[in-house]
Amino acid sequence: MGLEKLNKLLSYMAYRIFRPLVVLFLRNSIPYKTASDWLKRVYIDTAFDNTEFRINPDKKQTKTRVAILTGLSRVEIDRILKIEKPLEVTEQTWNRATKVLSGWCNDSDYLDSNRKPVKLPVYGDLSFSSLVEKYSGGATMRSVLDELENVKSVETSHDVVRLIRQDYSSKPDKQQLLNLELYGTSAGELLNTLVFNDSELNEENKRFQKMVFAWEIPDLNKQEAMDFIYSETDKLLISIDNKLSMLNDKPYAQTTYQLGLGTYYFEEKNNETAKII
Repeated sequence: MGLEKLNKLLSYMAYRIFRPLVVLFLRNSIPYKTASDWLKRVYIDTAFDNTEFRINPDKKQTKTRVAILTGLSRVEIDRILKIEKPLEVTEQTWNRATKVLSGWCNDSDYLDSNRKPVKLPVYGDLSFSSLVEKYSGGATMRSVLDELENVKSVETSHDVVRLIRQDYSSKPDKQQLLNLELYGTSAGELLNTLVFNDSELNEENKRFQKMVFAWEIPDLNKQEAMDFIYSETDKLLISIDNKLSMLNDKPYAQTTYQLGLGTYYFEEKNNETAKII
């Protein structure tokens, strides 16, 4: 395959992958600059961590080599590496904010005689600052307070913090976070399988990855097709889940693996003016 054709195929693949991602980004007010920094971070981390891109797999990757591979300057690499990984930011914010709220609602030092959370001064011996120091795991008071105010779990007036809600975010927001985490996991694992299979020369060692579809299901048959796919896939996944649950009961195993099977339904309306070739 020629280089030009390969680049065209890769650009097509990138467009198909990026387009639904950009829909999610725009829907959640993520500007291009932020997404660009995320992609740069992925480039840098991959070039550093993946032994495939090292001159000597046994030696640590150099920043100069990463700059050559990614096309980014050493200055830009340093800038991006100072930004926390998106995953780390999400996990730390969620875990630390939740721990602070849990401590406020359960620690007797911060409860009244009816075991209800008391209003807390921002600073002092028994204050919001001391609560954060005790339960956040190292986060600053201001970062936790800003986050909890942002999701409307607390409100501050005259340097006194009052608990409004005991949960970190509203139920719809929680579900949205769970959905986004699921999107990332599902898409990431599918792409990991495709990348693994692309580099694995032995057919027997390639991971399971199959796809079934029809080109032209009439509108009047679409619901029947959907119902059949959903019901049959549910049966398969329940059977696999039961088997995996049995195999997962190995408490003394020293080496373990995270594995599974992902399935998804897709559909796209055909161009009505298109002709069958």
